[in-house]
Amino acid sequence: MFTYKNRTSRSMGLTIGTGISYPAPSRDIEFIDIAGRDGSVVVDKNRYEDVTWKIPVILNLESNTDVEQRITQITNWLLTDVRYHDFLWSSDPDFIYRAMCHQQYNVDRLLRTLGKAIINFRLHPVKYLSAALTERQVTNNTNIVNPYNIAAKPRMRILGSNNITIRVRNSELRLQGIANGGCIVDSESQTITSLDGQRTIFERMTSYPFPELLPGNNNITVPSGVQLHMVPRLGALV
Repeated sequence: MFTYKNRTSRSMGLTIGTGISYPAPSRDIEFIDIAGRDGSVVVDKNRYEDVTWKIPVILNLESNTDVEQRITQITNWLLTDVRYHDFLWSSDPDFIYRAMCHQQYNVDRLLRTLGKAIINFRLHPVKYLSAALTERQVTNNTNIVNPYNIAAKPRMRILGSNNITIRVRNSELRLQGIANGGCIVDSESQTITSLDGQRTIFERMTSYPFPELLPGNNNITVPSGVQLHMVPRLGALV
């Protein structure tokens, strides 16, 4: 069973079919051929690509039900927008996936004619540990352990003023001239904004890259007079 847009597949009258396979994301790599040079030059773009997860479903045909109405409800549930939503898979309850469905037409047509179909979900390559999506206060010398083999990209809400340096493991986040009580640094979206999220203040960040929680131990150094609230976003590849 899966949950998408706060509705379960079971509540929509769908049963997961057999033969389901689990995809794995690919590293985004470009191969460049150069005249006079044997082989190719490999350019690693330091990112993973989205994956397509094909989930076979069967429509439960019950007596005294309006099948056409139910199919319309399923269609509207799967495709009312084109953006990522939380996706929960019952066999992997500790994680939250990010998914979108944008191929509703074939699902609608096949359910009407066969009572079964394959739903293609486009998945973000990282699934997030549910417990690591809650904001927590991080005090000086806190150690955050990342048990997975990919770096986590946290959201950091920083309360403080003027020049601030926060150390995460072996890297530094350096901010200059912070005003209005603080800022928000989001390593996943690569943004730095005012606390209300209304103003972009990239010019206040004088270090690069954005902070990450690398696999293993990550000791956090927070200067006196500064409060750090973090959503760690620990996660694994899907």
